[in-house]
Amino acid sequence: MRYGFMGVAMPLVMDKAVYAFLKDYGIEVTAGLKKKIRKEYKEIVGRTQALGKGNSLTKILYIGCYLITFHKAAPDIIDEKCFEGLVRFLCDEMVRRQKEDESAFSEKNIRTREEAAGKSQTSSYEMDWKSTFRRIDKDNYEFTYTKCGLCELGKRENCFHLIKYLCMTDFISFDKGGAKLVRNHTLANGDDYCDFHVSRKKK
Repeated sequence: MRYGFMGVAMPLVMDKAVYAFLKDYGIEVTAGLKKKIRKEYKEIVGRTQALGKGNSLTKILYIGCYLITFHKAAPDIIDEKCFEGLVRFLCDEMVRRQKEDESAFSEKNIRTREEAAGKSQTSSYEMDWKSTFRRIDKDNYEFTYTKCGLCELGKRENCFHLIKYLCMTDFISFDKGGAKLVRNHTLANGDDYCDFHVSRKKK
């Protein structure tokens, strides 16, 4: 992928919170460590294949590149336990900062998922997600991933064991969007698919 606007944006948006967590965790955040992390991030982005113009999941892939960078750059310092704590901390930040709405059931959101699922069936991009989507009624829909770009990223970067922690953010995103997510299987846990069952939250 290109280290363009999206690549530059991730550190600008997330560095402050991430480094605050690392310091609280007891890690000495030196200029040398930051430089090493930034270098690793640029290299991961550079060797990760793009998803193609207009793909709605491109942002997710950049976030994945950004987060795994910390473990990749300093695995002895930022180990799996620390990485899990970091993701949980960022989830708490999402809860604190993100306003609740009903975006999970906006027609724009649902149509985007429908269109992405349709396009994914014929996508030739190696890092792309592959999914199906089904509307049930005005308060329920479901979609299933049989391929996940983050899982592909984890495999290529030899840190697949970290990807399951990134999956935690899905529950918060849907909750803040006015929905309840039920998911019984995930590719990151070694299952054959990720099943998303989304229901409108009762008021």
